[in-house]
Amino acid sequence: IAWGMGYLGKQGLLQIIGDPALELVGLHVSGDDKRGCDAGEIAGTAPTGVMATSNIDELLALDADCLVYFASTVGRDDDATAEILPFLAAGTNVVSISHFDLQYPAHGDQRHVDPIVAACERGGSSFLLTGEEPGFAFGQQLFAILSTIARLDAVRIVEMSDVQGYGGTDSLLMYGFNGDPAVEPPMFASQVGASWHIATLKGIADFLGLAIDRIEQQWDSIAVDYPIDTVAFGEVAAGRTAATRWRVSAHCLGRPMIRYEKILRLHHAAAPEWETPALAKGAGVTHKIFVEGAPEVSEELHRPRGTSATPTIAVNAVPFVCAAPPGVLTQMDIPLFPPRQFGGIPAKGVSA
Repeated sequence: IAWGMGYLGKQGLLQIIGDPALELVGLHVSGDDKRGCDAGEIAGTAPTGVMATSNIDELLALDADCLVYFASTVGRDDDATAEILPFLAAGTNVVSISHFDLQYPAHGDQRHVDPIVAACERGGSSFLLTGEEPGFAFGQQLFAILSTIARLDAVRIVEMSDVQGYGGTDSLLMYGFNGDPAVEPPMFASQVGASWHIATLKGIADFLGLAIDRIEQQWDSIAVDYPIDTVAFGEVAAGRTAATRWRVSAHCLGRPMIRYEKILRLHHAAAPEWETPALAKGAGVTHKIFVEGAPEVSEELHRPRGTSATPTIAVNAVPFVCAAPPGVLTQMDIPLFPPRQFGGIPAKGVSA
């Protein structure tokens, strides 16, 4: 079952439909314009025979192997938790790109963590929060690099995105885009940011076996003196927030040991004094990893087409999550899983 047909959900639905290891059996939508439509019509592909619905009881009755949750949780964390609990309790596994408190359960808001853990126990089901970040970039990818280090002095991770073509309006508003640069944005001030960005540092420290002494944070917002045409807002006027930077440092062993920087721009030329990608300018998502120690490592990964990796990683994880022991899984629990859309004879699938 696929749930949530926003900007990322449509990409994820297309991946499910095309994956020979998966069988789409249900689709949840919230909008009247999509209810009753064929999933193929929504994804922009051939008809599937699966019709979109808002009826949760109908979807529960399908007894699917897995629910892939793509819906936004911006301003609706309680609702998002409540939506998946009946499926977990009924034995349907869940892969989510949205429940950030479950990235590393020990560091998430227990109001959301505890009910999901309990539902997994009742239904004998598994849950995984994944995506590009949080998830792969500063989870599995970073952990693989750190496994090659003999002596670690410090690690710095940087995420940079040109979000001019990104359609996730609610998400960008959380970062303060198209707002007053002098106003502290919700992402920096709320539990959402702590569950995402600060928990990422805590999860890295857990992987390294380090205790965090304290965490320091700094937020910067910058405007430009020209208008910007964007997918999310239309024209953003000069003087409105056009670039944001969030720097978080975890102090361990008496020094800043793990550092996280997130730089988002509505235009690639905004905030030129901040760090920029080496591989490309303009559209896309870039992750950089710098490891100080023996040996030293510098790595940059650029995705020119941006955030499509987030739903794809979730979809690729479905067969593994279905085969995993019951409970909440983290990036430290899961193996690398390959793509399955490369032609040949379709494998017998699991229902999603």
